[in-house]
Amino acid sequence: MRFGLLSLALVLLCLISACKDSGGSKVSDINPIDAETSCLVQSPWLAYGEGLHASAISSVSAPASDGTVNSITQCNGNTVFQFGAAKADITGPAGGKIHMGNESPENYSTGIHIRQYARSFVVASPCNGKRVVMAITDTGMLFESVRKAVLDRISADPDLSPLYNENNVMMSATHTHSTPGGQAHFTAYNALRLGHDAQTFNITVEGLFNSIKQAHDSLRADPQSGSIAMNLGELTGANKSRAIPAYMQNTEAERALYKDVLGNDVTTPRLMTLLKFQHGDGRAVGSMNWFAVHPTSDALSEYGLGAIPISGDNKGYAAYLFERFMQPHNPGFVSSFMQSDEGDAFTQMWFDDDEKRAEQEIFLPSNEPSPVTVANGQKQLLKALNLYAEAKHQLSGPIDYRFGYVQMDQVEITDSVVLNSLQHPAEQDAQPKRTCNPAMGVSFPAAGHGAQPGEPGLFTEAGVTCKDPDLAQLLADEFRQGSGGNVPTNLFAATVGCNAGSLPGLNLECHAEKPLLLIFGPPLNASATVVPFQLFRLGNLAVVGLPWEITTMAGRRIRDTLIDVLKEDGVDHVVITGLANDYVSYLTTREEYALQMYEAASNQFGPWSLAAVQQETRRLALDMVNASVTQSGPVPPVTSPQLFQLLPPQGTDLAPPGSVFGAVIVPPEASYKAGETVRTVFQASSPNSDLKTDSSFLFVERQLADNTWEVIAQDADPQTSFVWHSDTPQPQANATLTSTAEILWRIPRNTQAGIYRIKFSGVSNQASILSDYEGISEEFVVSGPTSNCP
Repeated sequence: MRFGLLSLALVLLCLISACKDSGGSKVSDINPIDAETSCLVQSPWLAYGEGLHASAISSVSAPASDGTVNSITQCNGNTVFQFGAAKADITGPAGGKIHMGNESPENYSTGIHIRQYARSFVVASPCNGKRVVMAITDTGMLFESVRKAVLDRISADPDLSPLYNENNVMMSATHTHSTPGGQAHFTAYNALRLGHDAQTFNITVEGLFNSIKQAHDSLRADPQSGSIAMNLGELTGANKSRAIPAYMQNTEAERALYKDVLGNDVTTPRLMTLLKFQHGDGRAVGSMNWFAVHPTSDALSEYGLGAIPISGDNKGYAAYLFERFMQPHNPGFVSSFMQSDEGDAFTQMWFDDDEKRAEQEIFLPSNEPSPVTVANGQKQLLKALNLYAEAKHQLSGPIDYRFGYVQMDQVEITDSVVLNSLQHPAEQDAQPKRTCNPAMGVSFPAAGHGAQPGEPGLFTEAGVTCKDPDLAQLLADEFRQGSGGNVPTNLFAATVGCNAGSLPGLNLECHAEKPLLLIFGPPLNASATVVPFQLFRLGNLAVVGLPWEITTMAGRRIRDTLIDVLKEDGVDHVVITGLANDYVSYLTTREEYALQMYEAASNQFGPWSLAAVQQETRRLALDMVNASVTQSGPVPPVTSPQLFQLLPPQGTDLAPPGSVFGAVIVPPEASYKAGETVRTVFQASSPNSDLKTDSSFLFVERQLADNTWEVIAQDADPQTSFVWHSDTPQPQANATLTSTAEILWRIPRNTQAGIYRIKFSGVSNQASILSDYEGISEEFVVSGPTSNCP
C-alpha cells in the first residue's frame, strides 16, 4: 500500500517538475508547480481509503473505434480546436439557508469553508464551425429553472445568442451536499427548504451565466487553436458502494465482466477521464475530469448532518487547489471536477465497518473540521494532476451535439436492440414495458447513508418492497405522521399501491415492487416529467448529459449502448455527466430496482426507466452518426415557483448592548507555531445581506517591512473557516437578530515567521439600511516555518 503511494509520488514529482531526459528536453510541458505538488504526494492523508480496493482487471478499455469519421468527413483526422474557460463566484447565503441534498431542515448554512463556483468551458471546432459549452456548478443539483433562466440570459445577449442555445449548452452540478438549496421551481425539491429561495436562485443564475460569457470572451480574445489531450486512469480507495446488495442483483454473467485482480466485484466506477486544454504555443488553459463519487464528506465532519458551513466538498476542494497550483504560471487556468455516474458511489469508505473506520482515522487531518473532504479531495486532485501530466492522446474529429426532450412518464420501450439487451429474471418482466407517473418509494426516506435491506435508515427502513404490503403501509403511515408538516400532505400517496388497480387512472400500477410513499407527477406535478437528454461529441470522445444520479451498472449499460452506435463514426470513449440540465433523482437497473434500496426507491419513473434512457440516448447517437436532425420532443412547461419561501424576511441585525459590529469578542493568542490553528471571534451580522461575491468575509493578513499589510488567505481558501453562529434558535426558520463570526485559520506549516492579523468584513441590515463594517483582530506572532510543506 505505502509502496504504491510512494511510487506514484516519485513518478508525479518527475512529471510535474523540470525532469529532463539525457537530451535535456523536458519530460512534461507542465509549468513547474513543484513545491505544493511535491508536498501533496507526501500527504499522509492520501492513505485514507487505501487497501479498500484491488485494481480492476481492465480499468481502461481498448479503443472501440478505428477513428474514422463518416458523418462529418471534413473533420476526419482533425486535432485542432479552439477553447476558452472561466469561473465565477456563486457562493450562496451563508446564514441559516437549508442545504440541498441531505433533505433535512436541520442541515443549514453557517458560514463558509470553501466558496462555491461555476466553471465553464467553450470548445469550438474550426473544421465544421460547431461549438459547445460545458458548465458545472458547486451546487447540490442543477435544476431546469436555473438552466432556463441562464438560457434566457444567453438569448438576450447579442454576442452569445447567435452561437449558443439549449442544444449546445450543457449545465450540471457537482452534487455537493453543503450548499444552499431552494433554486428549483418544483415542490419536490423546495419543500424541505421551506420554499423557493430567490436569493440563492439569483446568485446561481448570475454566476453561471457570467462564467459562460467570460469563457466565450476568453476564446474570442485569444482564438489561437490548440489541442485537447485525453488521459484515463483508475483511482482506487476514493469511492465505495453503499448499495452492494442491490448491485449483486445484477446477473452473474454481467458482473463477471467487472472484476478486480483478486476476483472481487468492482462495484463502483473507478475510472477518471481527464481532458487537458492547451494552446498551440504551450499555454495551459484548463482541465476537466470525470470521476464518480458523492460529495458528502461533511457527513463525517465535526458538524455531522446539522448546521454546516458552505463547502464545495471534495470536488470543490480539488478544483480550487488544482487551479491554485497552476495559476501562478497560467493565469485564468480553470479546472472542472465533473460528476459522473455516482448514484451508489459513496465518499465514506468505512461506513459499514466501525473497527476499520476507527483504524483509518489516523490518516485523517486532525485539525480539519471536514477531514474527509480534505482526504478524498486530495486523492482526486493527485490523480488528476498525474493524468494531466501524462496526457498525450489528442482528441481527433469534429464537435457535434444533439439535444431533445422526452415525456419521461410516457415512454414505451420498443427499440429491439435495447429489448434484446435486457437480462432481468422472468419474474421481473412486464408487457408492455412502460415508464410510470413519477413517485418515490417507502424506502426513499431511509436516505443514502448505507442502510442495508431491513435496516433502519434515516427515517424509514431500507429495502421495503411490495412483498410485505402491510409493513410498507405501516412504515408509510409512520413517516407521514412523523414528518411534522415538513412534507406537504398532498404529496403523500393515499395507499402504498401494492395491489394492482388500487390507484386507477394515475399510471402508477407499473411501479412493480415499489410501495408508493410520495407522488411527484400529475395531477400535482411536483417534479419534472418532460426531461432533457443531451449528447456532445468532442472528437473521439462522447459526453452524454442526463439529469439523474446513475448507479454503477446502469452507467455501464448506458455507455455500452452509446459506444455500440458511435464507434462506427470514430468515437472510442463515452463519459456520463450526471445531474445535467435538470434533476429527477436516481436511475437503477431493473434488477437493482426489485430490491428497493434507497436508490431504487428514488427511481421516480419505475422499473423500466433505464431501458427508456438507453432507448432515448441511442436515438440521439443514431441521429449523430447518420447526420440527422434530432426531434426536439415535447416542450417543457413554463414553470414558476410552486412553493414560495416560507422563511421570515431578513431580520434587523443587532449588536448586544455595549458592543458594535466588528468588535473582537475572542482575541487570538499572542503567538502561534506554524501548523497550529488561530481562532478569533467577532461581533457580526447575518451574512445574507451581502454575499461578498468575488470578495471575502475574512482576510488573513501579514505585516510587511514597511508596516503595510498583505492579504495571504481569504474565505475561499480551504485553510480558513468562517463559522457563523446565530443567537437565535433555529435561524433557518426565524429571523436572526444577534450573531457572531468565528474565524479559524489553520496555519500552514510552511508559513513564514512574522506578525499577522485577521480582518472580518460584513454588512449589517438595520431596518433595511445596509452599512459596511469591519473588525480587525489584535496582531499575533507566527513562528516557523516548521516544514517545507503546508
